[in-house]
Amino acid sequence: MMPACTGETVTGQLSPRRITDLGPGIPGLVSIIIPTYHRVTEMRAAAQSALAQTYANVEVIVVADGPDADARAAVEGLDPRLRYFELEKNSGPAEARNRGVRMSRGEWLTFLDDDDLVLPERVEHCIARADASRPNVMIACRTVYRRDGKQDDVWPNRPIGVDEDVSEYILLRPSLLGRPGVIPVQTLMVYRSIFEIVPFTSHRDHEDWAWLLEAWHIAGARVEFVWEPLVIYNIDTESISRSRRMNWRDSLHWAERYRKWLTPRAYNSFLATKVALKAKRAGEFKGVAEIFMTVVNNRPRLLDVLFLVGVGMLPNALLQAAWRRSLSSGEGSETHPRAGATR
Repeated sequence: MMPACTGETVTGQLSPRRITDLGPGIPGLVSIIIPTYHRVTEMRAAAQSALAQTYANVEVIVVADGPDADARAAVEGLDPRLRYFELEKNSGPAEARNRGVRMSRGEWLTFLDDDDLVLPERVEHCIARADASRPNVMIACRTVYRRDGKQDDVWPNRPIGVDEDVSEYILLRPSLLGRPGVIPVQTLMVYRSIFEIVPFTSHRDHEDWAWLLEAWHIAGARVEFVWEPLVIYNIDTESISRSRRMNWRDSLHWAERYRKWLTPRAYNSFLATKVALKAKRAGEFKGVAEIFMTVVNNRPRLLDVLFLVGVGMLPNALLQAAWRRSLSSGEGSETHPRAGATR
């Protein structure tokens, strides 16, 4: 029987490029890793949803991003399948996830943010598709995007194509209010050997996209979908951090760092939609102009040019309303019953 909580802390820094000595993992065991940072109530609910799986052979690993007596107390004795760890100092979600990977014992690993939930059938449906003889195939599910606790929309609206470039799937917008495909890390079930090649790396933003691109190109990972919505991703549209809304230079640097893995169309779309919009929110009109010229000189689609013109001309309030409108998938709570029962 697994101990309920160990309180073990990190004793060394992880390699920025490789995690070693993971071992093969216990066949059939699925490790659900939850990094947390000062969200005690939400984290406990996330852990309870992970423990409530119809597939019983799971372990839940909660990793606090720094010492957190309240988080420890919240999960103490919750379930013998749950183990708790702390980083010795606040180091960011990538380090917390990597710590969870190192402490995991499962053959397959999956992740859950501390303010999100999983439905009871999530592991059962994904493990039925997983195949240890194809360790480079990651199993994804669809996501219920819950806006402001009241509006549910289901994404993505189509799976990634067999030969589709992952950067185009996650970054290329099909229309002014359309959204690209989404593959959040918390929807993936990943064979543990992938993390021996590609651990998580820290970024100011777009951390999940960075890991996905690295897994795709360095480890040769690919994605197959289970076409049910099995993860609940909570969005508070009024409280997305100011820094993440406006850190356009960080996003621009991210795009340049990963440009070799972005198709020209994906690169243009990212700059036109993400980076320019952040510059506009920050009031950096020279930044919007800089991005406009970069995109225009890179053989853009007409859609990218139109998006940039809209960003430049429309007030931020209207752009924010358009962003909220783009979150609507057309598959709302009328077709997908409220998943919050797991709370």
